[in-house]
Amino acid sequence: MARSIIKIFPFLAVFLLLSCSDDDGRKLGENGFTFNGGFHVLNNSFVTDENIVDETPSPISVVLSNVNLNDSTAVSNISKIYFDFNGVKLEAGTITDIPNYSIQTGGAYVQNADDENYTYVDGTFLLKSSEAGLTATEKTVTINSVTENKVDLTFQFTRADGQIFSGKYNGLFTDLSSTE
Repeated sequence: MARSIIKIFPFLAVFLLLSCSDDDGRKLGENGFTFNGGFHVLNNSFVTDENIVDETPSPISVVLSNVNLNDSTAVSNISKIYFDFNGVKLEAGTITDIPNYSIQTGGAYVQNADDENYTYVDGTFLLKSSEAGLTATEKTVTINSVTENKVDLTFQFTRADGQIFSGKYNGLFTDLSSTE
């Protein structure tokens, strides 16, 4: 009997790890994107609306990352997706006019030599709107729902060479918009 429990324990531990949700409503390990058969986890979302003062359309940017980018300590192997679009506010709908976007892996926060601050160093860009050979021929982000602090979205970008990046994020977001 003890041997049976020992054999089952690793499977049970993995099941529990994958089925648990974080205290803040994120389903850890489920949000992310697929590239070359590999899955890159994105557990954090940040939204910035450049104009929250009136109804004038302005850039709204979304960053999805595997780490909390507001906690700039010595973290490496950062994956993140960035895209922006013009809008009045973050709301449900499909967006295909996405002028700026990037997907990168392997980024890092590196401590500055002069002080104790950290600086973000880009990783390898897999997709980038401003770099020949890494641009997308098709871009689609579908925002399924938005509440005051939660967003549910799916995305797909097709690079010029046919490589497809697809994924989803469903969870809390940090609003970085300011009235300044």
